[in-house]
Amino acid sequence: MPALAATGDSVVAAPVLDSGEDALREAVSTLEQDVVAAMRRLKGGLDHAEDFSARSEGRSREIHDSIADVRAATFTATTNSVALATATQQVSQAAEDVGSSMSSARERLDAAAIRAGEATQMMTGLAAATIEIRSIVDSIAEIARQTNLLALNATIEAARAGEAGRGFGVVAQEVKSLSVEVRDAVDHIRSRVDRLTQTAQGSAVIVNEALQMVRDVNPVIAAIGSASHEQAAAAAELSRSAEATARFVETVLHRVDDIDRVALAAAGESASAREALSDGARQADSMLRRFIPTLRHSAFADRRHHDRYPAEHRAEIRFGAIASSCQTVDLGLGGALLACPGQAELRWGSAGTIVLDGLPPIACRLVANTEIGLHVAFHEAAIAQNHPLNGLVEEIARSYRPLIDKAQVFAAAVVTLMESALERGKLTESDLFDIDYQLLPGTDPRQYANRALPALEAQLPPLLAATLAGDKRLVFALPIDRNGYLPVHNEEFSQPQRPDDPVWNAAHSRNRRIFDDRAGIMAARSVRPFLVQSYRRDMGGGVTHVMREVDAPLRVRGRHWGGVRMAYKM
Repeated sequence: MPALAATGDSVVAAPVLDSGEDALREAVSTLEQDVVAAMRRLKGGLDHAEDFSARSEGRSREIHDSIADVRAATFTATTNSVALATATQQVSQAAEDVGSSMSSARERLDAAAIRAGEATQMMTGLAAATIEIRSIVDSIAEIARQTNLLALNATIEAARAGEAGRGFGVVAQEVKSLSVEVRDAVDHIRSRVDRLTQTAQGSAVIVNEALQMVRDVNPVIAAIGSASHEQAAAAAELSRSAEATARFVETVLHRVDDIDRVALAAAGESASAREALSDGARQADSMLRRFIPTLRHSAFADRRHHDRYPAEHRAEIRFGAIASSCQTVDLGLGGALLACPGQAELRWGSAGTIVLDGLPPIACRLVANTEIGLHVAFHEAAIAQNHPLNGLVEEIARSYRPLIDKAQVFAAAVVTLMESALERGKLTESDLFDIDYQLLPGTDPRQYANRALPALEAQLPPLLAATLAGDKRLVFALPIDRNGYLPVHNEEFSQPQRPDDPVWNAAHSRNRRIFDDRAGIMAARSVRPFLVQSYRRDMGGGVTHVMREVDAPLRVRGRHWGGVRMAYKM
């Protein structure tokens, strides 16, 4: 009858080895340490490369996003450059038009200056003529005055002459009246001539001032015309520069498109590299998870000589100055796995003591400190035949015996069903052991199919349902192949997946999936008569159920196919 042994949170049966195999076990242990260290370094390197690829992808995406901004800016610059070129062309044309208009205006002002000069001369002549006219009018006025005096004298003489001078008096009176009218006319003419003289003189002044203004404006117009021509030349040069800028920006835009394509390609390649590295890291992690259970569960490499059973007992540990209250996860005569939060500083090889449920202290050694707890080994000398720990472990073993028997019976039934299907031609041995798992599109979490799936889905459900119905404490009972592939689950956990609802799917669509976590791979790879383990079952969405599971191996036609898992909710 072989002795019992366990790894981590599992219970296994292991044969007692003679001393001739101790050297082989030591060599395998050394090999295990080397392989584990190498695989962890490989995984670390892959994780680092994955992080680098993720950062490269992120930077490429940032370049792509920045290029989008640059593209928008260059497009705006192109539009603005074209608009500027058009505007400067219009300004250049307007400047040319202004220059032409200024030249025309200057020519007209020159002509106006000539005409103003002529007008000045005419006004000067007119003023001189009015002076001459006034002189003549003054002479006429003087003649009229003298005529009036003569007429007055004639009137007086006619009056003296009496009747004889009456006719002469009438003539003298008419002459006097005429001289008065001449005087009045002369006065009127003189007034008009004076106003005309003043007007001519004022006009001459105004014309002279206008002429001076024309002479003053002429250089300004000439300067404006020159500036307009210079502005037109500058605008033309600016237009040429704007057109050149637009062509340059268009070239930049094409280059930006090239860079964007390269950045997107780089992002895609980085994403592909990241996915490949992530897959490589997962594969390395999966290999590490598979390697240790496979090696540890082989008869020649098992380092334990006693059973380990999942059991929860209070424990007080002390390693040097460090003391802590813990709880056992599993327990056997050879050691225990302890849940001790906050003890990450404890190191491998530390010697100490442990007190279980008030039993006498047991000398122990810390063999590992992992994410699942502290692994301690008891000193064999400390566990004498009469130590109370023997009775505690024996009681735990008896409590599991019915569950172990049930798992082995279930495993035998599964083997019988598979071998019957082979004999009846329902599937071939090659199909049954097919490990070319094909991803089922659109599944989340991922589901897979292999060549054996149709036959197993047709043959297994009645057996699984009958086994599950026989014990209300049982949560599931199912077979799993040696890689953790679970083709057929119990009906409750074999619901069709819902689109875009991975949380619901994780809890209700657990068939056709690969469970290569620690518990799954240990159940799949164990070749010993039974395995007992406890773990937290991930149901998706952060929900976990603490399970206690009993497993047994499946050997079909002498080949290890996998194992059965029978889980009970704690």
